Amino acid sequence: MFSLCIAAAVVLFFPLVPAQRSVVRLRSQNYPAYTWGLHPNGDAYIKQGFSGNVFHIVPGLTGQPGTVSFNSVDYPCSYLRHYGYFVNLESSKNPRNAHIFDKDATFYPRPNRFIPGYTAYESVNYPGYFIRHAGYRLQIRRDDGSLLFKRDASFKPEIIDLLERCHT
Repeated sequence: MFSLCIAAAVVLFFPLVPAQRSVVRLRSQNYPAYTWGLHPNGDAYIKQGFSGNVFHIVPGLTGQPGTVSFNSVDYPCSYLRHYGYFVNLESSKNPRNAHIFDKDATFYPRPNRFIPGYTAYESVNYPGYFIRHAGYRLQIRRDDGSLLFKRDASFKPEIIDLLERCHT
């Protein structure tokens, strides 16, 4: 009975914030055919279809309780971070502005913040700024209260099997 309760809790919790170290793709709320992806130069975008770019959602690099960071599966020492308000993939071994890298790469997941069943990701070092897409480019921006912002800043992490990348 106890294991059944745990399983039910995991199923209820999953749609909002996947288990740590899960491999996920992140789907846009207002462009459901689009998932987070990377340009060859490391800039982060939403791309149509399954971009092939997947991440581990790991405890936030700052160590603050309740935070997460997005660690690339393909580039294990690299994380999504905001820099100049734009999100890109950057190595933790030799980052720009190393003294703030961990903060730039750490976010508070805010399940159901804007849209039920979707998660918004708030910057740790820029409170009130959330990852959103604009012109398909991922960036952090202040919540302007508009419905468009709410939809642009809402994402659904989907746990996937690594082999799925070969078949999608």
